[in-house]
Amino acid sequence: SGETAFSAGSPIRAAEIGLLASLGLTRVSVHRQPLVAVISSGDELVPPDQEPGPGQIRDSNRFALAAHLNALGFPCRDFGNAPDRAEAIEALFRRAADECDVLVSTGGVSVGDYDLTKTVLARLGTMEFWRVAIRPGKPLAFGSINGRPVFGLPGNPVSSLVVLDQVVRPALRRMAGHR
Repeated sequence: SGETAFSAGSPIRAAEIGLLASLGLTRVSVHRQPLVAVISSGDELVPPDQEPGPGQIRDSNRFALAAHLNALGFPCRDFGNAPDRAEAIEALFRRAADECDVLVSTGGVSVGDYDLTKTVLARLGTMEFWRVAIRPGKPLAFGSINGRPVFGLPGNPVSSLVVLDQVVRPALRRMAGHR
């Protein structure tokens, strides 16, 4: 009695739930896992079950990011792919910001004519920074919409997973109460 079973910020898994039950504790304060919106953008992207035509590739990043987030224990919701039009990206971002705690998009953050994520983010909320000194993964946009963090990851599949693991994962863990 009076001793600490486990400290604040500890993840509550099966063993911790068993310990709480053995102590007769049925209610504890916890941090909710943030719900993550996963979005891709690009006219060149086609669904994985569709054969790519000339100048097209399969949309693989969204699925890889969602799978990695789920493996890390963060629930996510797939918001699909937006074509390279500011209005389409804006509509998807607005909907995702209304329904989720964090937005993770892939593609549209470099310097091409159709890289519109930074512009849309600045118009809808704040654009805090762009580019980080890591390779792979340099083009990273970060800002917020209605207080919801938005991470614009690169379109390169390896780069997007590296940035997710090195930048987004620590932020999500912090939001979930980890130290």
